[in-house]
Amino acid sequence: MAGDATQVHLWADADVYYAVTGTAEPTTVTAAWAVGWKAVGLLDGEEGFTEAREEETTEKFAWGSRLVKKTHSKHKRTFKFVAFEDNTNTFAIVNPGSPARTGTITNSTVQTSSVKTPKYTEVAIGLETREGATVRRRLIKRADIEMTGEVKDSETDVSVYEFTVTVVPESTGVLYTDLVGYDQAGS
Repeated sequence: MAGDATQVHLWADADVYYAVTGTAEPTTVTAAWAVGWKAVGLLDGEEGFTEAREEETTEKFAWGSRLVKKTHSKHKRTFKFVAFEDNTNTFAIVNPGSPARTGTITNSTVQTSSVKTPKYTEVAIGLETREGATVRRRLIKRADIEMTGEVKDSETDVSVYEFTVTVVPESTGVLYTDLVGYDQAGS
């Protein structure tokens, strides 16, 4: 039978990190994320990371209806994920350009935040998935991240934050870099 079952993955855990573009990226799957990378928090594992591609194609036909050329242009790559936590890091993504929240919620204090009209800037994104000792880190040097779903507060479901990451290619055309390896300490 052809195939290799070790190349089939059911990712048991994942994290999303973001940072200012140019922040040092990890170079191995075991290296700690450098200072400046912020974890989004708990993610919806059932939704996972959804990768989508869009591009325009043009087909050229010669007389007699014979296809002679097909071109591709305007390639776009996006990733979607859903976060559960309403923490300082997700607040910064949901409300780009708004000042950070102040204070912590305790019995005697109130957390304050002022939400302003969004002011988007490019960020670096790290998507990490783990299955046993196998780790994959997808490193995106330039991206736009925005909240694309609605937030619903209710008594029957947790509030969720759906994000779409639009990848901006590097000058060399690279969309992202994958690091895949084993973390024996993480198994």
